[in-house]
Amino acid sequence: MARPPYKPGDMVNLTAGFHNQVRPGPFEITRLMPPRDNKEEQYRVRGPDGLERAVGHHEIDEEIPVPDAAQG
Repeated sequence: MARPPYKPGDMVNLTAGFHNQVRPGPFEITRLMPPRDNKEEQYRVRGPDGLERAVGHHEIDEEIPVPDAAQG
């Protein structure tokens, strides 16, 4: 099985949700979850509201790059 592209601590933005409502982020990947029946990776994420939710890989729009502290 391929390694998931995201890991705990990664910051991501999510695609639009139900009825194309914006899901303001960023969201932090808090843990990996078992894959769905269709083998899609799932993640537990925490949003800026402090709430956690489960999302599928297809719901992640992009990873937010973390600035390198050494370049600062």
